[in-house]
Amino acid sequence: MDEFLDKLSERTPIKADLRLAYIGVPPIVDDLYDYVEERGARIVFNETQRQFTMPFEIEDIIEQYRVYSYPYGIFYRLEDISRELEKRQIDGVIHYAQSFCYRQIEDLIIRKKLKYPILTLEGDKPNKLDARTRMRLDAFLDILR
Repeated sequence: MDEFLDKLSERTPIKADLRLAYIGVPPIVDDLYDYVEERGARIVFNETQRQFTMPFEIEDIIEQYRVYSYPYGIFYRLEDISRELEKRQIDGVIHYAQSFCYRQIEDLIIRKKLKYPILTLEGDKPNKLDARTRMRLDAFLDILR
């Protein structure tokens, strides 16, 4: 892993027309990232996946779990999300919610608190993107451009 991390500093950054964030439940739609990248955009922030890595330089394992934001309320999560969106110069946000999940109600709060254009996607089972979702993604990317 150290070798891989050392080589990262030598890489040429990937350029994309649009820089997106992905927040919410990890996707069960397996072609979302490929579809977005084929259209010249790139997801450069993944809220939950980042949280699972416990990216904070904290020695104490209890404190490491305490600052892990995903299990907590949306307001606590939004503090971390907002910092990271600013740092990454995000153009737009994809908020993914699982069908019938209580986290869907958080979408209203997210829309009020974040200053970015937001596309909310919803899924209910592992699958590929359907035509309706592809069309919504295309329209969102067009609007951002």
